[in-house]
Amino acid sequence: MEARTREFPVIPIDGTLVDIRRTFVDLGSSLIRRPLAVPADLPPPHTLARLSEAAGLNEGEAQRVRRLVGIIEDFWMTLAPVESELLPPGVCMRTPIFYVKRVTTRGRSVLLQTISWLEKYGLHNPIVWCEVE
Repeated sequence: MEARTREFPVIPIDGTLVDIRRTFVDLGSSLIRRPLAVPADLPPPHTLARLSEAAGLNEGEAQRVRRLVGIIEDFWMTLAPVESELLPPGVCMRTPIFYVKRVTTRGRSVLLQTISWLEKYGLHNPIVWCEVE
């Protein structure tokens, strides 16, 4: 019997399913006390580091935003979905692996927050790969 190779699409959650860009701009603008802008066409994944760079933050400002996110309990559960269909076409036909690179926050682990968010929006029993940013 020959082994078969299965394809598993890897989908970055932040910027594809989760609208972290809008929350980053709102929180960052309030914290830094100047309007921030991140291009709407910034390709995913939208990590805090990539968003900070796109917004033109210096290292100190980027660290302040990361610290703020880190003290908000279950921050990753508070984010809105992107305003489009939840999954790219054809993904439901194959088992996707959802990928995130996120800052640790107070409350539940990033992995549990991410799984709960996906389940809240109808993606039950997701396979999630988390890295600490």
